Amino acid sequence: MKRFITYLYQYKELKKSNNTGFIKVESQSKITRMMIVIKSQTISGASGKVYLIFEDTVGILLGEIKMGDGEIRQVYEFDTEKIKDTGYDIDDVKGIRIEMPDDFMASCWTDDMEVVTQHDIIPYKPTAAEQRIVDHDDSAVLQMKQEIPVAEEKKESIQQKKKNVRRIDISDLRTMPSKNWYLVNNSFLMHGYANYKHLVIKTDSNGREYLGVPGVSEAPERMMAKIFGFNEFEPAAPVTAADVESGIFGYWFCPIDLR
Repeated sequence: MKRFITYLYQYKELKKSNNTGFIKVESQSKITRMMIVIKSQTISGASGKVYLIFEDTVGILLGEIKMGDGEIRQVYEFDTEKIKDTGYDIDDVKGIRIEMPDDFMASCWTDDMEVVTQHDIIPYKPTAAEQRIVDHDDSAVLQMKQEIPVAEEKKESIQQKKKNVRRIDISDLRTMPSKNWYLVNNSFLMHGYANYKHLVIKTDSNGREYLGVPGVSEAPERMMAKIFGFNEFEPAAPVTAADVESGIFGYWFCPIDLR
């Protein structure tokens, strides 16, 4: 496993300016996870495109990131040995570049800073062979989606088993006291909601309340849950301790204050 942290800087007219945050990378044999943390107030509200940069300033688009007020965190996952179904692997990456409307932010992973910061990005174009693979994979995914029964996990929802848990939508977060609104920008919460289309609120026997994000109790997700403040996992259905470690469906909880 390879782990490292690099700093992220804003560049104006190709010149390094202020430090805007950092990037935490954890690369395993199959999956690489990259967390971008940006803390700059000057770019609040802007959107940017996140690129992995390779030799000759070739860039592979990971996705878009929207800046919020204060700190924003965004997590990306990709194949370690075949990034986005290309011939590149994690060791080929020269750095990260986030293209903003008027300038960009960059983080250099090697000594070859010029490739990352001094030239326009050349968007990666898949070869004909790679495109055929992608098209085939997309067709297979579509077929799998058509064959999978709708929302099987919902049958195990703790909402149906416990009276102290209620199901909510992500839009309900804005109806809570403003001290909880920061959760709207929590990347782990957004990821869980995108997959399962709901959240839950749990009240314990002492009246304390917790926000729950649906997910699976496996090691990589446990690590990300803790990074984003969701430290407690509760299975959706009664299980043994061994089952919890093996990756079952349930909810990751963090405390909230609804008073």
